[in-house]
Amino acid sequence: MKDLFSLKQEVHAACIRALQERIGQAQAGMEQAREASTADTKSSAGDKHETARAMAQQELEKQASALHNLREMEDSLARIDPTHPRSQIQPGALVATDKGLFYVSAAMGKLEVEGQVVLVISMQAPLLTALKELAIGEAGTFNGQSHRLVGIA
Repeated sequence: MKDLFSLKQEVHAACIRALQERIGQAQAGMEQAREASTADTKSSAGDKHETARAMAQQELEKQASALHNLREMEDSLARIDPTHPRSQIQPGALVATDKGLFYVSAAMGKLEVEGQVVLVISMQAPLLTALKELAIGEAGTFNGQSHRLVGIA
């Protein structure tokens, strides 16, 4: 395994790639919803037309909301300098415990980087509350499980 600091830079790059892919999917979903809405406006089937149009509008709003959230995640990632070492749990830290690796940035879920599973979480994640006051080597409890802090990069 790479050292934590090098791995952190790979994780950050993987987050950006994954986020760009999700943004592209959300944009494509919005375009499809717009096309469905436009196609349905050409129909004149009465109630069926109105229902289809309302569903297309709901899908467009759902995709717009998802895109907005993804853009916020993109902004928070852009504010993180992955080349800056961290010594405490804060945005941009790669946290290693005996249970796994956690990258503190945006709530993106699991990513696999360099053969390692990394959970990408935000500072608001309850697990970080249990870990943030610990020194390396100390353990904290979260959901009834002990997590030993192994390292921070």
